[in-house]
Amino acid sequence: MKKLSQKGFSVIILTVVIILVIIGVGIVVCKQEWISKTPVVTGNPTSIQILDETANWETFVSVDNGATFLYPENLSTSYIRPQEWPPELLIIDDTEFSCEEGGLGIDGRPGMTMQKQINNIIYCINSVSEGAAGTFYTNYTYTFIKDLKLVKLSLVLAYPQCENYNDPQKTECEEERQIFDLDILINHIAESMQL
Repeated sequence: MKKLSQKGFSVIILTVVIILVIIGVGIVVCKQEWISKTPVVTGNPTSIQILDETANWETFVSVDNGATFLYPENLSTSYIRPQEWPPELLIIDDTEFSCEEGGLGIDGRPGMTMQKQINNIIYCINSVSEGAAGTFYTNYTYTFIKDLKLVKLSLVLAYPQCENYNDPQKTECEEERQIFDLDILINHIAESMQL
């Protein structure tokens, strides 16, 4: 068996180093190409989930100012029905946000007004209900700041009195009321909004 000369050993080392450098450059180039083709997702995991939930929603475009938002065509509910849908949009060039909480007889005010934070948006939620023929109609207005503007989303939902049904419809109606979360739905709409 022949011994490697100093020169032969140096050539092998140099060859190995060159191969490792080529492999390293290849990995860096491939990684950069992979990163450039990977969609950038900003925000928290909730935002990613919202994108999935709103993927098949309709797009509302305001004829007044071109503002847009995504909304579901229907509420996917059997008993709760939208009366005014999609929500009516009002944009005010003002960043003055205030929310005077109260209602349900407090200070003689009808309905209820409350401030609530959902994800990163603070809302002033006003709701006023009135009953007719076994159904309660509730007018909602969600007021919040978006892109340095005061935004109001208004809608009306009809809630049947579940007690008017026999089981199993009565139980289904009651369960739907407990599960349905209008606040989260409106927050999805607000987050999709482009002013």
